[in-house]
Amino acid sequence: MSLIGRSINLALALLVCVSVAGTAGATLFYQESVDELDTENSQLRERNERLRQDLQSTRTDLQETRQRLRELNESLSTTRSDVNQVSENLEETEGQLESTEEELASTRQNLRAAQQRAEELQGEVRTLESRTDRLRSEVNSLESTNRDLREERDQLQADVDDLNDEVSELETQLESRNDRIQQLQRENDRLRSDLDAVCAEFDDPPPECS
Repeated sequence: MSLIGRSINLALALLVCVSVAGTAGATLFYQESVDELDTENSQLRERNERLRQDLQSTRTDLQETRQRLRELNESLSTTRSDVNQVSENLEETEGQLESTEEELASTRQNLRAAQQRAEELQGEVRTLESRTDRLRSEVNSLESTNRDLREERDQLQADVDDLNDEVSELETQLESRNDRIQQLQRENDRLRSDLDAVCAEFDDPPPECS
């Protein structure tokens, strides 16, 4: 009986110990759970605050994005208009390009013709240069001949001047001799008149009166 009593007491003691330990463990577990819940609540509050801030930032970004979208739509409309204008300009430019290419082809053809003509003219230039050199040589020769002729002309002019002086002197002498001849003729006429007068006094004139 005492063995059974001791066993029961031991069992009760163990049960009490287990109960106390369980209560203490439950209390400790509860305290830890409360602490964890407080920590988790704090984290959740912080996360909610961050989420509210993120939501506000997202709303702001959304408004900015919508504004940007409206601007992009307006820009897209303007761009489409610009694209249409550019397309028209492109068509016009392509037409001008085609016309320019035709003009370029014509210009190249004219350039080839001009180059060929330039080569022909270059040949003519070389011929003219050769002829010019020959003519320049002839001119130099003619200038030398001209100088000789001028010297000869100057000499002839000097001779002519001398002859003119001599002619003037001879003309002066001729005039003087003509004056002398006229004087002698007048004297001869006077003497003949005197002879006729003397002969007229003779009835039988001498032979000198004949």
